[in-house]
This record gives sequence, structure tokens and C-alpha cells, in this order.
Amino acid sequence: MNLRILPALPFLLLLAACSDGNEMETTFTGIMDANTVRVSAETPGRVLSLYVDEGDAITRDSVLAIIETERLGYQLDQNDAMMAELQHQLTASESRLRAARVQRDNVAKKYERFKTLLSQQAATQQMVDDLKTQLESTDDELAAAEAAMGALRSKRSQIESGSDIVRKQQRDGSITAPLTGRVLVRYTEEGEFLGIGAPLFDVANLRDMWTRIYVSEKQLPSVRLGQEVRVEVDGSDASFTGRVSWISDKAEFTPKTILTEETRTALVYPVKISVTNRDEILKIGMPVTVHVEKGA
Repeated sequence: MNLRILPALPFLLLLAACSDGNEMETTFTGIMDANTVRVSAETPGRVLSLYVDEGDAITRDSVLAIIETERLGYQLDQNDAMMAELQHQLTASESRLRAARVQRDNVAKKYERFKTLLSQQAATQQMVDDLKTQLESTDDELAAAEAAMGALRSKRSQIESGSDIVRKQQRDGSITAPLTGRVLVRYTEEGEFLGIGAPLFDVANLRDMWTRIYVSEKQLPSVRLGQEVRVEVDGSDASFTGRVSWISDKAEFTPKTILTEETRTALVYPVKISVTNRDEILKIGMPVTVHVEKGA
């Protein structure tokens, strides 16, 4: 599967700090979001089966869809046939290599023996020179046989690697869930032909969600990493405990979609609030109010 993290939903609301009747607390607003993963095809083919739809719960490594990979099976058969032919060539090459080694050893021994005979004047220089020429020839034949064997072994490794790639592509035809969560979007239908990288689903873990608030420089000292905050769903009595999981070290201008023209020009620090959503009450895009205790 080809996975990538999608951009977050359109940002996030800042509510200027207000007492809300509680001087020990500052409130902000945000929009709930979750890290969304796009599941894409890593091998081309026709969609044979879809096992989930939008809104379905999924578990990590469960099968979401099957992409047809029949042609890859034919390619493996072809590779197997090439491997069988290559094995015959390897067997013949090994025989030639053994023969070349034996011949070279025999000529080398004969050459050494005749050199000794020459020193005893029992052989002529011409006989020794002829044997030296034969030895050089057998050395060349042995080197050629070893090179041929090396080339065949290299070709065998190439075919094996090619088969491994094809098997990997076959496994990629089974699209599995990268996480435990829910299917947010389904992009394809059964029978559709997909290319490499074509999206099939967007999935997300809705039990670990987050929102982002914007804190002014004046309010920043009261916000710390790991700090617990209260997150309330607008228009509901539902309340959750959140935790400050990230504070930007750089100020930025308030997003243009937020509040008045004057507020938009203010410099603020983005702060990420992580929220455990065990019962999946919180939804992506849901507006919430974040309560941060002063001096907590």
C-alpha cells in the first residue's frame, strides 16, 4: 500500500481569550480533526472485490480490497521457465569449468616435469616451450569458463530478483488497513481499473483526535506541553480531557478566516490539543471550545 498523510482540514478557529465568568480560565475555539491516511494502489489492475464502505470500522492489517494480479502469475511462470533453462546452462557450464581445471592442472604438472627433465638434459627446450604455450592456453580457457559461469549466476540472480518483485506486486494486490479506525472516503468501485498510486480509501483513527487553537503572546506563558485542558462540544454537554501536545516556536498571523480584521493582524502561536475519543463522540469538523486554566 502506498500511504500518505493528508493535509489537515481547513483551519481552525481562534476565539479571543475571554473570562466567560471565570477569571482562572481562558477559552478558545477550534475544529476537531484527525490524522487521515490515504490508502492507494501499489500495483496496477482491476478492482475485483471491495470489502468495506464509507463509515465502516476497520482493524489494522484487515483486507480492504483485492486488485486483480492474474497477469503477474503469467510473468512468474515465464520466469520459472527461464530459470529452468538457465539451470541446464549452469549444469553444462559447471562441467566445462571442471574439465578446464583438470586440463590446466595436467598441463601444469607436465610443464613442471619437463622443466626438470630439461635441467637434466632429458628434454629439449622446444618441448618445454610448447608445454608453456599449452599452459597459457589452458589458463585462458579456464578464465573464460569461470567468466561464463559468473555470467550465468548473475543472470540467475536477476531472474530471482525479478520473481521477488512480481511476488511483492501480487501481495500488494491485497489492500490492507494501515491502522485501526474507520473508512472516511471510498474512491473506487468494483471493476474499475487502477494505476499505481490511484487512491482507494481515506481512513483515520477517530479515537485519537486533535484540534488546534491560537494563543497570543500574552497568553502563551499559561500554556505548557503536557498540560491538561477541558474540551467541550459546542451546543452539547459532552466534555473531554485534552492535552497540549505541541506548541509552535514561531508566531504567525491569525488565519484570515477568523474574527475581525484587527484580530487577523495579531501574532499568535498555534497550539495542538490532542484528545482521546474512545466512544467516537467527536467528529472531524466538529467545533469545540477549549478551556485552559491560567497558571495550571
